Amino acid sequence: MDNKKTHMFFERYLDNDLDKLYNYLTQKQTDILDGKIESIPKEELSKFDQYNGPSTQLGNYYNIFLFDSVEIFNLKHQLKRMIVEASHYYDIDFYEQAYMVHGWFNLDHKSGQGNTVSPLNNNVFFHDHMEGFGAPDFHGYYCVNAEPSSTFYKINNETVFENVNKNNRAIVSETGHPHGRDDWYHDKPRITIAYDIVPLKKYGNTPSGVIPQKWIPL
Repeated sequence: MDNKKTHMFFERYLDNDLDKLYNYLTQKQTDILDGKIESIPKEELSKFDQYNGPSTQLGNYYNIFLFDSVEIFNLKHQLKRMIVEASHYYDIDFYEQAYMVHGWFNLDHKSGQGNTVSPLNNNVFFHDHMEGFGAPDFHGYYCVNAEPSSTFYKINNETVFENVNKNNRAIVSETGHPHGRDDWYHDKPRITIAYDIVPLKKYGNTPSGVIPQKWIPL
């Protein structure tokens, strides 16, 4: 799609019980490590030797929106409202797209000395999703415990915008604007939920390696 619209963030503040959700996802982290989420192959579980928490790669093997959590259900409901709003802004027929969603959670521990991941310090940490084609493809994240921190976006691959993270806030952006988070210096792990949202006609051929069956209707 030849999208000429100026980039815009779409956001919602939720009223989720964040302590409950944090504890729930922490237990899910344990379940993954114990092999209780059977969709993750054992060879993928071995990658935990290299990561502090569930990586995007491991997230490819499950869809968080299939988890039995009221808070996650609430998030999915608000995502649909945001995508309706974004579709209107980008002149997209929401119902024609028949959007599918895939989500995962990221649990990150305190950054070690010299383990800088800030995109402001190293451009390699800017990344995009779904090949960065822009609307009608969308990506975003929801903060469970991410204060204080920021996520930086390269709008149109040029201007760097600092998005100051707020707990209980969900963000949606069209793809095509690479992003990356700064370091985390706090003892309590950082937890966010991330999600890709794409049209039905595309979800079975997504380039991210996500198992197609793990996508569900938005």
